[in-house]
Formats: sequence, C-alpha cells, structure tokens
Amino acid sequence: MADLSPIKPIQIPKIPEIPGLDRTLPSASPQTGSPSFSEVLSDFFKDVNKLQVNAQESVEKIATGEIKDIHQVMVAMNEADVAFKLMMEIRNKLMQAYSEVMKTAL
Repeated sequence: MADLSPIKPIQIPKIPEIPGLDRTLPSASPQTGSPSFSEVLSDFFKDVNKLQVNAQESVEKIATGEIKDIHQVMVAMNEADVAFKLMMEIRNKLMQAYSEVMKTAL
C-alpha cells in the first residue's frame, strides 16, 4: 500500500553571504525618496568600469612580478567579465523594450 504520510515542504538552504558584496543602492535623492533610473544605471556603469580597470591593473602587476598569486588575477578578470556581460544583457533588454515601445507608438 502507498505511504499516505503528508509531504514535507522543501527546505531551502540559506545562501551564505559573500564577503565584499555588501553593496547598496546609491543614496536616495531627498525629493523623490529613491534614486532615479539614470543614477542607478550610471553607478552600475561606474562599477563595471572600476572592475575592468582593476582587472587590467592586476594583469599588469602579474606581468611585472608585483603579484605572485595568479588566483587574485583570475578572480579580478572573472569579476570584470561577468559584470561586463551583465551590463551588455541589460543594454540588450533596454534596447528590446525601447523597440517594443516604438512599435506600439506607431
């Protein structure tokens, strides 16, 4: 005979905190109470640029022998790569949304 005991809910494990990723949104402007879309995008682009610059500096330092740990360089390069890919996907989605809005406006 089949087991008729109640099904137990799935226990979702807590995702551990990753050090260094405790970024918050930029401070809100006093008039609106929240940052504008352009401010959020601008800050995101600045963060991506900073990661790209850090990765380039890490590569230069490993080439000159200032850094001995290749792991640091690879992590910096991967962070920059993922951030850049995310930025490109956001751009693509924004362009798609703009195209859709323009289609409905005609």
